[in-house]
Amino acid sequence: MKLYELTDEERINYLLDNNYINNEQADLLKSRTPLPEDLADSLSENQVGMFGLPYGFATDFTVNGKDYLVPMSIEEPSVIAAASNGAKRIRNSGGFTVSVSDHIVYGQIVLESVTDDTLDLLKQRHDDIVKFANDAHPSLFKRGGGVRSLEFHNYNDMMELEIGVDTVDAMGANIVNTILEKTSKEVAAITGCDVLCSILSNSGVGQLVTAQADVDFDQLSTKMMAGSEVAKRIVQLTKFAQVSVKRAVTHNKGIMNGVDAVVLATGNDFRAQEAAAQAFASQTGKYQPLSNWKIVDGRLHGELIMPVEIGSVGGAISSMPMAQLSLAIMKISDSRELRAVIGSVGLANNLSALRALVTTGIQAGHMSLQSKSLAVTAGAIGIEIELVAAVLNKQRDYSLDNAKKVLKELRNK
Repeated sequence: MKLYELTDEERINYLLDNNYINNEQADLLKSRTPLPEDLADSLSENQVGMFGLPYGFATDFTVNGKDYLVPMSIEEPSVIAAASNGAKRIRNSGGFTVSVSDHIVYGQIVLESVTDDTLDLLKQRHDDIVKFANDAHPSLFKRGGGVRSLEFHNYNDMMELEIGVDTVDAMGANIVNTILEKTSKEVAAITGCDVLCSILSNSGVGQLVTAQADVDFDQLSTKMMAGSEVAKRIVQLTKFAQVSVKRAVTHNKGIMNGVDAVVLATGNDFRAQEAAAQAFASQTGKYQPLSNWKIVDGRLHGELIMPVEIGSVGGAISSMPMAQLSLAIMKISDSRELRAVIGSVGLANNLSALRALVTTGIQAGHMSLQSKSLAVTAGAIGIEIELVAAVLNKQRDYSLDNAKKVLKELRNK
């Protein structure tokens, strides 16, 4: 049987039998209790319960020569299916090749009431400010991280100190904010200026990932269309996204479907990730697609460039059992590897969406996977869910009224 045909418990046993998880982690999945109450209370204000999202995994990812199962947390069934579908086509063509930049988080100290000599004072004390910033978080410096750049930007009556910090494997928000707030006191003493604010930037420009893949034409073909024609249509649709902002937004949404699902499953800040990705898409002044597809040497070549603003240690990542479980399933060693996997997921989801759009249309596969959810909405329970979904998929009528009608007929029998 295929993985998607197994029961939940059979899939958990598959992970256990193939050494993706241990017995304790298997028990955690079977318990359906993702967070202890005291931990939940510490992570959120006025906490009164748990809001559940389905947790599954995508298959067939080969990234830089290594195979992965990729945990994803999302309420839309077609996203995980699309990730696996795209990944398999790419794997059969050689897999993903991904390069990852250093993990630099930028922070800003903003001064007001600046004078004509403020910039000169800052330049004279450049090295002192860098040393003070590194001393503000000595444990980071010991782990090989620390300040990588310090630049000054003058905005008439305001001055910005832009500090780039290598946060190693941590997402880095708390680390950088701590460094900035401590350093700002020293800067205020040097310049005599007032500090307006000290805060990191979620631009993500220091954390870029470039994911590439070549796809053989025979991996793109359908019953009705040759793979070469599918490839040409994908390229044409990508060109349309480059001139149509409305299409570019939806193009990128398909990428973020997969990216955000992995970010959530690993306990990372998906709001920061979204902010970074959308800012990067707008960096030229016109909103653009994050990926590009073209035909090179008789194959479809895809490239995705985007910031991936995540960590593999610290904060909620280290404290949430399900986040640790996700890292264990992927056998992730550091944040660079995790960023590479996430970039690959984005490109895989993008490929699946584009291929569907230029062939059968997005609804054919999307609604067949949504049929179970529709059955539940209609009132189906237990085995009724599978039975109603099967009828809906056969009829290709995915209206709620039809789902209720099918359920009523089933119960009457």
